[in-house]
Amino acid sequence: MTKSSLFSLFKILVSIGLGVYLTWYIFDNMSAKDIAVFKSAILDSNPWLIALSLVLAFVAYLSRAYRWKFTLHPLGFMSSFQNQYHSLMIGYLVNMTIPRAGEFTRALMLKRSDNIAVAGSFGTIVTERIVDMLILLSIAFGAVFLNKSEAYAIMSNLKKGFLGETSAEESQFSYWILGFFGCVAVVLILNKKLRDKVFGFLRSLKDGVLSIFKMQKLGAYVFHTILIWGSYLLMFALPFWALEETANVPVSGMFLAFIFGAIGISFTNGGMGAYPLLIGITTAYYLNDMGVADSLAIGNALGMVIWATQTIFLILLGLVSLVLMPKKYAADEKS
Repeated sequence: MTKSSLFSLFKILVSIGLGVYLTWYIFDNMSAKDIAVFKSAILDSNPWLIALSLVLAFVAYLSRAYRWKFTLHPLGFMSSFQNQYHSLMIGYLVNMTIPRAGEFTRALMLKRSDNIAVAGSFGTIVTERIVDMLILLSIAFGAVFLNKSEAYAIMSNLKKGFLGETSAEESQFSYWILGFFGCVAVVLILNKKLRDKVFGFLRSLKDGVLSIFKMQKLGAYVFHTILIWGSYLLMFALPFWALEETANVPVSGMFLAFIFGAIGISFTNGGMGAYPLLIGITTAYYLNDMGVADSLAIGNALGMVIWATQTIFLILLGLVSLVLMPKKYAADEKS
């Protein structure tokens, strides 16, 4: 096993380990009474609203898969909706085990099923991520603007667990990063063959990123983008209404929980531990302000309901796509 493989394995194990630790932390910090409240909140939740949240998640997945063609087609890449959907879900499945590897896996799946260049399709996925980031930042800005004092109070509570002051070692680390990229630049300057390969890949990547400006159906792309994010927000809000104790949390508070949950996903594989913990802490802040007893236990229950149902649903859909995805590109089918 190479050093690169060992390092990748190490990162995966660290991410999983952190997720397991945070999950243990959630339950370890609850008393027997809190555990009872936690279980009761989950068992008494409205299953129809939870099911509806899964339906909305599925709508978002379908819409995202369909929207993909609007960036693929301008580059001359033709793929069926079925293959686009299965590639997407397999990518999500991979992200559950190997953080941030799902995007590249999506591109590899289309290469296998439709012989689409990995660099080009990966560029369109980068475009997706740029759009997603802009929308997420807009939601974050809106949520903080609407609830400034609450946002700062919650972030202050979270800082001890997840942030901290920048140390001298962390400052020095940035110089190591700059030195690394400096060495890479020297190697590229001296090695023409490698340089040509890298620049060729970057040109293909650029084409994918700029494909959004070449769309003939920009309106349809915008429509599906709104549908995707509208579904995300509504499927996140439904579990709040499914639990009697959290039904009165203000919409602005749901937005804040949504943002903190999105941050939690980046900490561990599939947000394990971090996602429900951050949602739980955020929700507990509002429940406590509303005078609801056992606010943290109820917040944790809500966070666990959202994370567990969505995660299990995504894994099932990903496994189905893994079975149904065409295994080999057939040139005669494209002729």
